[in-house]
Amino acid sequence: MGEDEIIGFEALRQTLVYWNIDDYPIPTDDLVPVFGDILKALHVMGFRNGYIDVYLYSEQINCEAIVTNDFLGQGEYYCAFGYKVLDITLYMIRRATCIGPGPVNYFVIAKPKRELHRVLQCLKSRRHNVLLVKPPPPGEKFLFSVDSLLENARFLGGGKPRFKELYASHASEYDISFEKYVEIKEDVSKMVDFSERIPTVKGPRTAVFWDAVDCPFPPSSSPDAIYHSISSALVEREFSDNITIWAYLDDDDDQKGSWLGGDKTWATRIYFLPGGDKASRRIRMLNDMFLWARDSPRGMRYEASLVLFADQFIGAGGYYTDMLRRLDAMYYDLLFVTPTLDINNPESPQWPGLLLDRGATYFAFEEPPSPKMHEAHAAAEEEETPKKLQII
Repeated sequence: MGEDEIIGFEALRQTLVYWNIDDYPIPTDDLVPVFGDILKALHVMGFRNGYIDVYLYSEQINCEAIVTNDFLGQGEYYCAFGYKVLDITLYMIRRATCIGPGPVNYFVIAKPKRELHRVLQCLKSRRHNVLLVKPPPPGEKFLFSVDSLLENARFLGGGKPRFKELYASHASEYDISFEKYVEIKEDVSKMVDFSERIPTVKGPRTAVFWDAVDCPFPPSSSPDAIYHSISSALVEREFSDNITIWAYLDDDDDQKGSWLGGDKTWATRIYFLPGGDKASRRIRMLNDMFLWARDSPRGMRYEASLVLFADQFIGAGGYYTDMLRRLDAMYYDLLFVTPTLDINNPESPQWPGLLLDRGATYFAFEEPPSPKMHEAHAAAEEEETPKKLQII
């Protein structure tokens, strides 16, 4: 599909506008006419809901921005909010999960960086319509007029939408039931990297998100050996044996680079993903946890366990703690494992059990942790291990 090809399009669902004011500064003190032009352009492009939610955000946390974390106002056809955030992508995922049933539309006024581009691709693969604006030539400002928006807006992947009646009301009924009744079959030879909806798993299950830079694996171990060591330790501590592991590597790790991308040559459910630097890994891991929760909704309370191995969330600020709390509020059995120096030894015969016994901390749940985990914590306290991170 050509980038400038006209595509007949109609969507009746809600449109969310995400506007990065660092990339595209606010052109005027009066935003109401700007919001009106955005809505008019969307209407011509086939987004016919007639109402937009606008999120203006800055990722420059320490600078004085025009907007702060606040409600900016509401009009006849819009509702606007302002945020200072470390990264907007998790808000996009959560919003897509909260609104429904069926997919929503995204209009993104930002210059896609690595994680933003990846998340937008993830949302597109889950049937959300994603619209972007082409950046202006260097040195020029973007014009937020109807004509400029129509000229520069493109679907992610190419194509300029223009309204064409497509019986979207009938399609929306299909959207409502699509994910509830259509199961994604597992293919163990395929890498599961969240670029598309993950295989359907029902009943008790355990998802592990492992920072392999903070918590290194035993040297020279194969992916299958790593999986069996981790899964055995979890099952011994009464976690479900239906276990999937996502491990996040340094992009420049030459030793394990062959595990990233390409064909999956091992049999078990362990998947290696590029994490980037410390801050990037933290953001991607949280995003993937919420994509997992979106694609793998629990049935009964706490039937699904989520285990996070990482030290990069320590001292990272309230933003990350708050997002982890939200998983707790969704009734997932959430365990946080901190690899302190005295237990973070992948060459130890007690690995990774020692990490779980001495480094694990539960969030505050309505139900207590398993008896074996209680015993392990008690034993660790008797040996005066370093204080564990407490998240209350």
